[in-house]
Amino acid sequence: MRPLLNATTAIVLVLAAAGCSSSTLPSGSTTTGRLSFQLSTTPKSAGASVVNADITVLQGSDVLIITDVQLVARKIKLERLNGSCPTPVVTSPDSSSRDGDSEDTPECPNLKLGPLLLDPPLAAGVQSTFSVDLPPGSYHKLEMQIHKPTSSSNDAAFLAANPAFTGVSIKVTGTFNGTPFTFATDVTAEVETEFTAPVVVTVGGTTSLTLQLDVRGWFLAQSGGALLNPATLSQQNRQLVEQNIRSSFHAFEDENHDGRQD
Repeated sequence: MRPLLNATTAIVLVLAAAGCSSSTLPSGSTTTGRLSFQLSTTPKSAGASVVNADITVLQGSDVLIITDVQLVARKIKLERLNGSCPTPVVTSPDSSSRDGDSEDTPECPNLKLGPLLLDPPLAAGVQSTFSVDLPPGSYHKLEMQIHKPTSSSNDAAFLAANPAFTGVSIKVTGTFNGTPFTFATDVTAEVETEFTAPVVVTVGGTTSLTLQLDVRGWFLAQSGGALLNPATLSQQNRQLVEQNIRSSFHAFEDENHDGRQD
């Protein structure tokens, strides 16, 4: 869509807003605030005018260029300050099928049930993804599940629209030292990211939240001083990449939409 993690069965609405029902509101409240959910991979630098649609990572003589990143997510939700999200319950041998926390609660309202295909921008700045009404309050954590779609009925509509993601949760394309690659993984994980400062949703107001993916570190070796070739990963290095991915998520309030915490 480029010019436009710790691991999940819910009634799934594909690409539909999972806005909070009145049951998620504090007792006696009938009003909400608005939250705008944004994606970013690279903060915008002050005064920057050049838009780079790719991400380039240099280590020694190796050059990694990432041209596209896509991931499947579901059950994106916020946790209220002093609240607690229900612990997911495994209802199937498939670790991706966790359904104990599918309902909205006042402490942990859903933003999106999903599955939802996220396509973060590689250029600096943010991309608005969706907006949703939320109960007013202070929130301190974002939770979501990286999800591997399967042939289950819950994923059927999503896979009809995105057949290339059958059994795939994350896909990265690009080049390594000039040779094209496509990296795909079926990793399933629950991502939790704590906010440095609470994100406050006010009645009648709009709050902008940015989820940032530090994709530059995804293919770094354990030492951090070398790059891994995405096309020739050993099992051990594939597990390292997946761990790098799980630890690369950060979320924060971002009212000026520059990919930096306010």
